Order: sequence, then C-alpha cells, then structure tokens
Amino acid sequence: MRTTKLASIFVYLFFYLTTASADSPITINTTIDKAKVTTGDIITYTITMKHALDVIPNTPDFNAISKFNIIGYPISEPKEIKKGVFEQKYSVELRADQVGTYNISPIRIPFKVKEKNTNKYISGEAHSQDITIEVASVLRLQGEPTDIKDIKGIVEVDINWVPWFFWGLNIMLLIIALYLLWKYRKKTHHNHIKDEIVLSAHETALRELDTLKNKGLLERGDAREHFFELSEILRRYLGERYLFPALDWTTEEITKYFKNQEKIELPTQTEVNRILKKSDLIKFAKAKALPETDEIEPVRTFIKSTQENLKIGLYSN
Repeated sequence: MRTTKLASIFVYLFFYLTTASADSPITINTTIDKAKVTTGDIITYTITMKHALDVIPNTPDFNAISKFNIIGYPISEPKEIKKGVFEQKYSVELRADQVGTYNISPIRIPFKVKEKNTNKYISGEAHSQDITIEVASVLRLQGEPTDIKDIKGIVEVDINWVPWFFWGLNIMLLIIALYLLWKYRKKTHHNHIKDEIVLSAHETALRELDTLKNKGLLERGDAREHFFELSEILRRYLGERYLFPALDWTTEEITKYFKNQEKIELPTQTEVNRILKKSDLIKFAKAKALPETDEIEPVRTFIKSTQENLKIGLYSN
C-alpha cells in the first residue's frame, strides 16, 4: 500500500516538473495577443496544450483570473499535429477595466495519463506560465501628465466672403423676379376680369331675338318651336327686369302680377299679355302662324321701350 502511494507521488512529481520538457507527456504554452492595453480593450489569453494520445487534460479554470472581466470562452477542437501528438487550445477573452499592472498567476491544469502495460490512469498536474499585462488610461496614451486638458483658445478662421456675396445676390434677384412675376400676373388677371363683358337684361334679350330670327323656324314650318323660344326670351327678360320668377309662372300669373304693379304702365301690360297668350295658343293648341307674324319685332320694340341701364342680376321695381 505504501509502495503504491510512493509510486503515485513519484509519477505526479515527474509530470509536474517536466511539463516544459520535450519528453513530458504534456507541455503548456501560455500567450496573450497584447501585453500593453488601455481601459476597455479586449485581450485574448490562450493556453495551448500538446500531449500524447494517452493523456487526458482537464479544461483550465479561467475563473481564477482576477482584475479582468471574462467575456468569452472560444475553445478549439483538438487536432493531431504529428503522429501520436495532439494540440488543444483553450482561449478566453478578457476586458481590461482598471488601470494598473497586473499579473495573471499560473493556472492549475489537472490531467490523467494511462500507465503503460496496465489500463489504469495516473493523475498529474501542469501549470500555465505567469503573464503580466499593463493597463493604461485612455487619456494618457500620448504621455499627458493630467487626464483633462485646458480649454484651448478661440481659433480665428479666415472667411472668403466672395461666394457668400454672389449667393446673396442671386437670392435677392430671384426674390425680385418672383415679385415682378406676381405683380404682372395679378395685373393681367385684373384686366381680364375688367375686359369681360357683362350684358344687361335687355342686351341679352335683343341678342337672343337676333339668334331666333336667324334660325328661320317659321319659314321651315316649325311654329311651335319658334314661339316656345320667343316666350322663353320674353319671360327671362321680364323676370330679370322686374324681379319675379317669370319663367316658372303661367301667363295668368304674370298678368295678375302686372296688374298689382303701379310702376308698370297699362300698354306694357297689354302688349306682354297679348304676346304670351299668342305663344300659348301656338305651343299648346297648335294654332297656325305665318312667317310675317313671328312677333319678334313687337317683342324687340317692347324690350327697347322698357329697358334700363342695369346689369343682369341688378334690377329695380
């Protein structure tokens, strides 16, 4: 029992003392990608193991690392680099958050090795190398004695005013051009409104009579259409001249309305009544009418005798 225990201790010491030798069943190499960093930088700390096929190493305990924040554990798969020799890399990403010089102590790496001529495994232990990392402040990268610099004075900048002058001139010319265009459009629009001819009631009626006469409806035997249009012209004039809805009223209603208007003379009332009744007879009773009795001239005479210099829509009783 005592002999077996002594043998195990001997093997353990052998492997521990020979981790860096060429004949050891396991070798350890510790590296970092940068030894001098600033706060906030990321450091990759790597432990590379090379061992024989009959050696089974444990994963290094990276939690033993202090003064740095561990943010990632990238691990590579073991690969055979030469016959009977395998390589395994264990990497961890560290973030430096504190200013200072820090030493990462050796990390304990237990392993087992298969004893020759038996199926038993003997335990051993290897260690990584010491690593020193210097963490500097970001504000002192350029050798500044203090973290905060004094406020610099005002730096005068020469300004070339020539481009600004031309830009301002172009904008001013554009504003003037837009103003002149607005005034021109406003003036032409106002003149266009002035040039529009607004006919009075009697002018409109006289033009419509000329149009009706040129149609020659009676000559073509269409007396009904002729007197229908003649009645419409006369009624429209009466309504606009005397301010009542003549187009919607019957002949009897118009006659009654005229009798109650003292300003409308009796001959006027009689003439209007005669023309409207004749138009009704031809329109509704299909009475005959000769071309020379088209009543256009009597209506024209009536309109001229009752006209006033008023625009359409503006009348007086």
